[in-house]
This record gives sequence, C-alpha cells and structure tokens, in this order.
Amino acid sequence: MRLNRVNSGREKGITMIEILVTLVIVSVGLLGAAAMVIKGLESNRNAYLRTQASILAYDMADRIRANSERALAGDYDGFDIASAPDLPGCYSSGSGCDSNTVVNVDKALWARSLIGAEEGAAMLPEASGTIDRNGETFDITIIWQQVGWSSDDSEFNNVNQQFVLTFNL
Repeated sequence: MRLNRVNSGREKGITMIEILVTLVIVSVGLLGAAAMVIKGLESNRNAYLRTQASILAYDMADRIRANSERALAGDYDGFDIASAPDLPGCYSSGSGCDSNTVVNVDKALWARSLIGAEEGAAMLPEASGTIDRNGETFDITIIWQQVGWSSDDSEFNNVNQQFVLTFNL
C-alpha cells in the first residue's frame, strides 16, 4: 500500500495547458506552411506571365525579321498596340497579302494576341506593347500588371512589369 501513496501524489497524463500550447505551436506551423504555398503559387503565376511576354515579343521579332525590307523602310517604327490596325481583307482571302499589307497583318495579330482578342482571354493582364527602332536595332517592349510586394505599403499590390527585347536586323 505504501507504493500506491507515493504514486498517487504524481500527476498522470497531460494537462490542458500543455494541449493548448501544442495547438498554438502546430497552428503557427500550419499558417507558415500555407503562406509558403501561396507565395509559391504567386511566383509561378508571375513566371508564367514573364514567359508569355517573352513568347509574344519573340513572335513579333520573328514577324519583323520575315518582313525585313518593310521593317527597314520604317513600317514598324513607333507602333503601339493602342493604334493597331484592323486585319486587312487579304488575310482571310486565298490570294494572300503583299509585303506592305503584311505589316498591318503583323501589327493587328500581335495586338490581338496581347489583349486576348483571338482566344477570348488576355495572355497578359492589362498589357500594352510598343515597337521602336534606332537604325537597324529594334526594341519590342511589353508592359503588363502582376501582383507584387510593395515595401511602402507592406502589402501585395498590382505593379507594372516590363519585358524588353532588343535585336538587330
């Protein structure tokens, strides 16, 4: 019996405070893991948007290279998608377009790709694009909005991102 008295003074099991402390520690860990997943998803989306901008810029660069005679004549200079032409009739006809009209086809298709008119969904949110030339050097600039961290506000905001492709003919 003496043995039972010694053991009866000790606590057995865990107390409510220990359970609550454990729950707090586990909760903080799970919140940290969720924050890392969200940050990873945001980074993947931003990388996807940068890839789309790269694809669109190289698409236009290839169009300019394919029609280099008209490009060097200045037909692509100072183009902004806000002033994109309509698709010429020769684009949908079986006769094809001459090199002068291909410039308008290139501009119209590129602008439609940026704003999403062809597929119904914009490849880049709030996108704009320009083409500038200096001699034989062309700059294709694409600007879009993506979610980014603002250290001024200490929160996530939409920020403008830019992709510039410079190439020579």
